[in-house]
Amino acid sequence: MSPTAMLPAETVARIERAVDDLTLELLGLTRSLVGCRTDSQSADNPDFAPEAERCQTIVASWLDGLGMDVERRQEPPRYPVVAGRLPGAGGGRSLALNGHVDVVPVGETSAWSHDPWGGEVADGRLWGRGAADMKGGVAAALVAIRALHEADVRLAGDVWAHVVADEEVVGVSTRRLVARLPKIDAVIVAEPTDLTIMPVEGGLMHFRIEVEGRESHAGNRYMSVHANGLGAQAGVNAIEKMLKIVAALQDLERQWGNLRNQPLLPAGFNTLMPGVIVGGPGGGHDGRLNLVSNPGTAPNYCAVEYNLWYLPGETIDAIRNEVETYVAAVCQTDPWLRAHPPRFTWHLRDIFFPPAETPPDHPFIGELAGALTTLGREPTIAAFPAASELAWYAEQDIAGAIFGPGRIAQAHSPDEYVEIDQLVAASKAMALTAAAWCGVV
Repeated sequence: MSPTAMLPAETVARIERAVDDLTLELLGLTRSLVGCRTDSQSADNPDFAPEAERCQTIVASWLDGLGMDVERRQEPPRYPVVAGRLPGAGGGRSLALNGHVDVVPVGETSAWSHDPWGGEVADGRLWGRGAADMKGGVAAALVAIRALHEADVRLAGDVWAHVVADEEVVGVSTRRLVARLPKIDAVIVAEPTDLTIMPVEGGLMHFRIEVEGRESHAGNRYMSVHANGLGAQAGVNAIEKMLKIVAALQDLERQWGNLRNQPLLPAGFNTLMPGVIVGGPGGGHDGRLNLVSNPGTAPNYCAVEYNLWYLPGETIDAIRNEVETYVAAVCQTDPWLRAHPPRFTWHLRDIFFPPAETPPDHPFIGELAGALTTLGREPTIAAFPAASELAWYAEQDIAGAIFGPGRIAQAHSPDEYVEIDQLVAASKAMALTAAAWCGVV
């Protein structure tokens, strides 16, 4: 039996009918949000601050029109935050609907066949930057709350809307908002999942390793091939020393993939990827060279920056200790690295997301799956193959899932779109889940 079957059939019908009646408003709201040029990643984008304010004003006005308690604040240096609460009658569980209204750059407009800011409706789709990631999901969530109002459904528990504008720049708005506001019982993060329920995601960390060498003319290399043993007379090649560490971490990565797993995440998802490497003469600072030269000098500096995925149930402190211990053991086999151990920088550029894991048999996941079943859709449960704002709710031990309209394949790409039928279905599922989870009085 679907958990939403506990709702009166007439209540379910009213909610579905209310969303259907609001379809034009749903499309109009999505188009209005897409029309705001909220590219947060371009540091020189003068439009972001006023456009983000305009976008969040649309959100706040929509919530205010429903009689919700609305709070607006500014997260430094330029990220507006909106939080709205629809108070319940009491005695029910609470739910938050989370989303972000900032987007990635459009890129070359010539690659688009639809105006990236136009929100054009054609071929059963709504087109534009952010349509899938994730203004469509935000609009679906806001319309879900209004549908409950229009259907005259009074909830026992509170429903919240948490909307931020700094997700694409790995901002702190959601983390601070979740820690500051009253604790909720569950959350839906409305990222594009193709209506798949995703209650699990891996933890993410960026870090840097730096190695020092010794500069010397390339003509001296014959005295110290591979930079071993003659550091006082010849160069010590920091790049080659770093390659030993990179190879070692590839071995550690294989061990992780072979020995550890999480049932919903793909096997081997816990990876160590070297994504940036910088090396050369002249030393370095913050992963950069102090000068640009040529390969005629043995490099005395090398830095590698890593993207690290780890699994739910693991802690970043334990992972950090494991990586550093493994590298230290490798360095003991090399005379130069033993005397000149590498330097580590963790939480690089503040890139860090803790993992999230709500069990598939958790009652909240059951309610969301039940809502899809009620709508005649077979619920699918999987893991989110990236990082999301769900991490910050998981950090506070809040159950939740990533669930929304659109496909991740459309995100960050030219001709981004969201299918209209998914917008409607997502809004219905969110409204039905809110009614079943929070309770109806």
